[in-house]
Amino acid sequence: MKQILMIVFMIILYSCESTWFDEYKIKNDTKYQVEIKAFDTDNEFHYKNDTILIEPYSEYAILKALGFHGDYQGIFNGPAIDSVTIVFDKKKIIKQSCEEYIHGSGCEFPRNIMNYNNETDFVKRKRGRFQGQKEYTYTYTITEEDYNNAVPIEN
Repeated sequence: MKQILMIVFMIILYSCESTWFDEYKIKNDTKYQVEIKAFDTDNEFHYKNDTILIEPYSEYAILKALGFHGDYQGIFNGPAIDSVTIVFDKKKIIKQSCEEYIHGSGCEFPRNIMNYNNETDFVKRKRGRFQGQKEYTYTYTITEEDYNNAVPIEN
């Protein structure tokens, strides 16, 4: 009898666990292929670098779980991304680097692709609800202005 009660208790406990998702997007509104690389330069978390390729006028999207056993939030897969390069057709580059970056804070500058909490750089839209939890889509758009502000890559 105790085993049955324990099994029922475990089923109830685990059925209460819920997971919902936020979506993170990068839109490439340029006529150039974009390669984005993310780094943890301190290697504090022994993080493997991300590389994202986005064709002209296309987008990249990823869903991240929230709740129990949730994912690291943001576009990238690590908790301490502190530097990003955005390369346009292997000809021009934007480098973004932070002194210290922990989960979306500690790094403030215009057009920061690492800080999804900054509503100036990201457009936040409600996606819906799942089990009473709000789900959002965060969109960062790479523009022709970004390309014009990038610097030529020296060979």
